[in-house]
Amino acid sequence: MAYIANPIFDAVFKYMMEDQAVTKCFIGIINKKIKALKLKPQEKTYHKTDADVTYMLTQRLDFIAEIIDEHKKKTKVLIEIQKSNRSYHADVLRFRGYLAQQYQSDDLPIITIYILGFDLKDLPYPAVHAHLVCKDLFYEKNIENPSEFLDKLTHQTYVIQVPRLKPVLRNRLSELLDLFNQEYRLSDVKPGNRTLNVPYIPKDKDISLIMKRLEKANADEALREKLNDEEFADMAYEEMFGKLDRKVLRLEKRLKK
Repeated sequence: MAYIANPIFDAVFKYMMEDQAVTKCFIGIINKKIKALKLKPQEKTYHKTDADVTYMLTQRLDFIAEIIDEHKKKTKVLIEIQKSNRSYHADVLRFRGYLAQQYQSDDLPIITIYILGFDLKDLPYPAVHAHLVCKDLFYEKNIENPSEFLDKLTHQTYVIQVPRLKPVLRNRLSELLDLFNQEYRLSDVKPGNRTLNVPYIPKDKDISLIMKRLEKANADEALREKLNDEEFADMAYEEMFGKLDRKVLRLEKRLKK
């Protein structure tokens, strides 16, 4: 049994991924083994001009890094955590805009990992990997090793739906994602929702390393203050835009019908 900080919170996830050994284990289990890792700035400041007034805006990213795999291939990894489904349409546009910025910054292949704290109704699976299928249209055969050109103009995507995770440990991936299982929360409301009570100690050394980092996070006073700030920001967003987001969701459902 172990008490760990809940990694569905942005502040906890960022704390966890600040440890490079943990980051290598996390990405390595989901995607591929990593030989080298370079963390990128998690904030980007840019200027926007509106009606002759220039604003300085800061975009906070959940996680971004460059990795080199065992075949010496360099790739950019982007991880986004979204706790609640505020507005499906707005989230998709935000993710697409975020991707566009990354494509403009360099020509590295991209891997995206979306960790969602809500269900996608049309995707009833806890963990999904979507990747390029390259096909010879004349002979209708799949091409196993597509060109570098295609690799840099498409990207791999992983989608993790946290509410669909069940405490069934089939392999290393399911054991890793079980650390996000919200059934282990001490309670559904704060402060109990910030802590998970995992009822076992993992045998896998990499997952054990990640769990120890989350145990450390659970005892970190400075991190608790960041969680207070995060929850305050969520409450402020809900007060300002919650009704509007729910209205947009209702309109989206009507349009689909």
